[in-house]
Amino acid sequence: MCGNLFAADKFTPVSVVSVKKGIINEEVPLTGSVTSIRTSQISPKEEGYIESLLVDEGDVVKKGDPVLNLDSQLADVEIARVRAQLEEAKARQKELERQRDESKELVKKKHIASTNYEAKAAEVEINSAVIKRLETELKRQQIIAGRHILYAPFDGVITEKMVEVGQWVETNTALFELTELSPLRIKVPVPQFYFSRINVGTAVKIKYDAISKVEFSAQVTTKVPVSSQNTRTFPVMIKIDNNDQLIAPGMSARVIFQLTEQQAAQSIILPRDAIVQKPDGSKEVWLIDKQQGIAKASPVPVKTGKAYLNNIEIIPGKIQSGDRIVIKGNELLQAGQTVNVIEELDFNL
Repeated sequence: MCGNLFAADKFTPVSVVSVKKGIINEEVPLTGSVTSIRTSQISPKEEGYIESLLVDEGDVVKKGDPVLNLDSQLADVEIARVRAQLEEAKARQKELERQRDESKELVKKKHIASTNYEAKAAEVEINSAVIKRLETELKRQQIIAGRHILYAPFDGVITEKMVEVGQWVETNTALFELTELSPLRIKVPVPQFYFSRINVGTAVKIKYDAISKVEFSAQVTTKVPVSSQNTRTFPVMIKIDNNDQLIAPGMSARVIFQLTEQQAAQSIILPRDAIVQKPDGSKEVWLIDKQQGIAKASPVPVKTGKAYLNNIEIIPGKIQSGDRIVIKGNELLQAGQTVNVIEELDFNL
């Protein structure tokens, strides 16, 4: 037994993995641009004279925040006029109802003709309709007055101010440009070769030049099946949250699409570290063959295919699923060299 232990000490120690079969993903790096999902040029609902501006370029606003006041004096006067007419009509209604009720009693006593009562009742109905019309008109004038205050239609940042205090504006005048900051969207022009392999839900990894140390994960949200005539690329959209506002529209993004061939045949897969690159550019792996209890390493030339994370595809050849391949200690091995397998490692597909 001592002799065997002494012999084992002279064997080169190596770690091995077993070859696996599986479907290997492919990483496709492309470049995209961050855009806002919503950008709006805000216009007033009423024409008028700008009394005050409540925001400036760069200000962040919430939906419903007031951003501009138009002079509302005339609208306020209209509200007062209609309200006075309404009060007058309501007072008249009380008097007309009194006269109607009085006529009804007189008709019962046969002091007046029934046509007199019917006329009084008709006046009550007519004035009641006047009250309803004036109530509707009052609501309309209140809405018009409320439109003299312009509110932000959604959360965002004021990216451009087009007007100043004292300016007369029409309903088609653009006052501000409002840009939504979260969520945002990355627009990636995808070459036609990859477009059919990318689907809604395809996983992506994202890095931004402005914050290159951070990597984000997301999914494809939209595919646009219309190509650019000049570049023959198809737009693919990725919706991203930006609650901390680290990202801004206009930034460039490096997007890595993680493609999986769902219908593809399973490949021979090994960790990248199992591949030895030779000076002439060729590649090989060291195959463990155990005979009579002694493990020996033999080099096997291989050709590699797609790579994904730490794994790489081996083009079908002499290497088969289940073969034991050296992953540590393979740099200085020689053909037929006896080795001591000190570790059996596993790897994730």
